[in-house]
Amino acid sequence: MKILKTFIFAWAITSMAVAQERTVGIMLNGEETFNGYTLFSPHGNTSIYLINNCGEKVHEWYSTYFPGVSVYLTEDGSLYRAGKTSGTDLTAGGAGGIVEKFDWDGNLVWKYEYSTSQYRQHHDFQVLPNGNVLLLAWELKTSEEALAAGRNPSLITEDAVWPEHVVEIKPIGSDGGEMVWEWHVWDHLVQDFDETKANYGSVSENINKIDLNFTNGGEGKADWIHANALNYNPDLDQIMISTRVFDELWVIDHNTTTEEAKGAAGDLIYRWGNPMAYKMGTEEDRKLFGQHNTHWIPAGLPDAGKIMVFNNGINRLDGKYTSIVKIDPAVSNEGRYNSDQGRFLPTDYDWEYVAPTPTDFYSWFISGAQQLPNGNILIDDGAHGTFFEINAAGEMVWKYINPITIRGALSQGDDIIPEGGTNPDNFVFRAIRYPHNYVGFSGKDLSSQGQLEQNPTAFDCQLVTSVVEEQLSYQIYPNPVSDYLNLDMKNYERKTVELVNFSGQVLVASTVIGQGQLDVVSIKSGVYVLKVEGERPTKIVIQH
Repeated sequence: MKILKTFIFAWAITSMAVAQERTVGIMLNGEETFNGYTLFSPHGNTSIYLINNCGEKVHEWYSTYFPGVSVYLTEDGSLYRAGKTSGTDLTAGGAGGIVEKFDWDGNLVWKYEYSTSQYRQHHDFQVLPNGNVLLLAWELKTSEEALAAGRNPSLITEDAVWPEHVVEIKPIGSDGGEMVWEWHVWDHLVQDFDETKANYGSVSENINKIDLNFTNGGEGKADWIHANALNYNPDLDQIMISTRVFDELWVIDHNTTTEEAKGAAGDLIYRWGNPMAYKMGTEEDRKLFGQHNTHWIPAGLPDAGKIMVFNNGINRLDGKYTSIVKIDPAVSNEGRYNSDQGRFLPTDYDWEYVAPTPTDFYSWFISGAQQLPNGNILIDDGAHGTFFEINAAGEMVWKYINPITIRGALSQGDDIIPEGGTNPDNFVFRAIRYPHNYVGFSGKDLSSQGQLEQNPTAFDCQLVTSVVEEQLSYQIYPNPVSDYLNLDMKNYERKTVELVNFSGQVLVASTVIGQGQLDVVSIKSGVYVLKVEGERPTKIVIQH
């Protein structure tokens, strides 16, 4: 395991005296910062912001709902956002209920409400390559249903339990959708409490099932699992779910029918973080602690295929501190995961980042981390509404403090902790950096609209292009492409070029000297990776 502990160099382009006067907005923008735009949706606000690396707003969208809580841009320039509805008893942290789709100009072009007295979307969703939308949701099971399934009566403290489920919605019209696939935790249970009830069996011998009575030392709240992240792998056709109470990430197979997903084919195919959840370990074996934002690192990025986790650090044995970790799940080309003596591998992190004094960085809830193309990592310290970027050495190269609070926009110099309070109220569930040449920005106006904070003060900030991007020695066009992808190699170098899918399969290959073309007419629409010998991989969008 590689462990990265390093001192954070907080102020690199301005004097300490100036930095101490600033409390919000841009704090640092170094030369190694990855060139792009950061998207976030502040808690308790209905606006969604896109800012440049100098902390200047370049675009804003408006909803009528508070966050519910994820937000994403797609490659057609659309923005998808979950909103928090009302009128249901299924209310807990991360509650949502509706997903909205806006075009670049802010017009609401589609919405889908998934919220009743029996179920409710929460925390996260995913837009699939085919345009369908996966929703993470609770569903209500009465105490009678829970008892019949084998729940320990002492763990029914709120007269119900809310197991998780995932549904896939095919959008229809402007406010409708067809449910085309679903998966339910309730179909994949095991319990060793009551042999006269359903789901009875050995927990340790059924590691692909979910222990109905595992609470990880908790009190058995209705929100018994508290999943907080959903991620989709388009090449494995698998779904990852972060389960905060279980201190685990789960992976399920999406390549099933709804009927198949009810049976063994819908059992967990991988789980990691806490072997105690399936009675195959002790406290010392636990590796995840109230984690968020579990996801596969996409193809074309450093450490592609590994899993990145914002490991919040709740209930660690050695103190309260946050880490960013990567794990290598050692998955086969067929999407199968290795285990050893009943435990899923690996036994430890592949890489870990912590602050030099670990407790100096502790975000106890929400938050996320993102692998960037130039090797840096963008980190959302969500509890403090602070985004910072570290390079490969763990040095901070960019820092921004969200000035939008529940109280409204702060003035420069204001404290992010409200008077009389103990915690900031500018928290942000997740922040995402999109490259400056992201295809969804094509033809869009990204000029500065000023700082988000009130009464901004002068700050010496230059928008820079990342070193990696400056080293590219070729041009490609058009992108998106429908028939022929043109390549222009500078200095007429001879280069091997491959177009691959996210499983690493080579679809088209060629050797180019100077200029050339790749024929993509026969390749189906989707997102692919162009590999040019000796260069950073580049994302290619094929649209027929």
